[in-house]
Amino acid sequence: HYFGLIDGASSYFHPTEPYRPNQKLTIALDDKPFTPGPGWYSTNAYADYAIKYIKQNKSTGKPFFLYMAFTSPHWPLQALPEDIAKYKGKFMAGWDVLRAERLKRMKELGIVSQDTKLSPRDSNVPEWNSLTEDEKKDFDDKMAVYSAMVDRMDQNIGRIRQALKETGVDKNTLIMFLSDNGASSEYNTGPGFLPNIREAAKKPASDPTSFTSYGFPGANVSNTPLRLFKHWEYEGGTATPFIANDPAIIKKHMVNTQNGHITDLMATCLDVAGVPYPKTYNGNTITPTLGVSLLPLMEDKAWKGHDAIFFEHEGNRAVRQGDWKLVSQYPENKWYLYNIKTDRSELNDLSARYPDRVVNMEALYKSWADMAGVIPFEKLGRAK
Repeated sequence: HYFGLIDGASSYFHPTEPYRPNQKLTIALDDKPFTPGPGWYSTNAYADYAIKYIKQNKSTGKPFFLYMAFTSPHWPLQALPEDIAKYKGKFMAGWDVLRAERLKRMKELGIVSQDTKLSPRDSNVPEWNSLTEDEKKDFDDKMAVYSAMVDRMDQNIGRIRQALKETGVDKNTLIMFLSDNGASSEYNTGPGFLPNIREAAKKPASDPTSFTSYGFPGANVSNTPLRLFKHWEYEGGTATPFIANDPAIIKKHMVNTQNGHITDLMATCLDVAGVPYPKTYNGNTITPTLGVSLLPLMEDKAWKGHDAIFFEHEGNRAVRQGDWKLVSQYPENKWYLYNIKTDRSELNDLSARYPDRVVNMEALYKSWADMAGVIPFEKLGRAK
């Protein structure tokens, strides 16, 4: 079964309305177009169908796999009034104060090490006190809506977990939760968007007809304490939270800082299900999966992990090997080297001190890029 968007984003209230030229955006239910009814809010609707599928599966006696891809809190910033009201006014202290407070709390919770430093305020973000009162309130409004979107998603994750409990499979279901990338600084006001969307992007975020995003200021807060954002391969672009729960497998609360990759999820699902990844399908040879099962980690056992993991997005590149990370930014393409264990915020470039490590890790990246078929960005005809 499938229920959701054909594209990667849309209005949360009117998801059939296109936002890009020549786009025919629809919602599909299995293989048929779907028309939302009154009172629609995407985050609620996706959870409704997830719960429906879970409950329908109970009578089969078979295991199931559910990929619950909430679009929240992807732009546009759109939330329900009752959720927005919980967060209005909570961001008026300004982004510098908020980032410092968030880092302090992350240290208290053990999410980051005690010696983690806060990256400098992004160069695209002005000093808070240089803003007018209306500009400050606009930021508060955007962050309140963003928080409300996360809140509503959290409520619906709770509903899905309740459905697992009601169907008697909550003690035997592995739940894995993650984001697809770091926070996004992107604005939707360029020529790639329809004129009405560009106008809607100028409206206050709490206006349900708005189509705005929180840009660099909001993303800089969300990515505390890391630097840069989605699109770049610094930690602010690639590092995401990952949470796993399964009472049958995970016997105690654990925090692990080893380096996993999204490719590990396929390997983990196969391992938990006890099935091999096929080598052929309908006479076609299948490319082997590259992930490493996370099941040993969940069972509190030794995990071999990865010798290295690799990243490339629109010319931005990185390779992570153990505590070391080599990263470059397009179009400069210069390699920078960081020790992520001691410098999670990537503030201290060590490439000049360890030139041999740079050469070796660059060779690893080139070998992977050849294997994966990475096309140099300047050859795609879209590079700027």
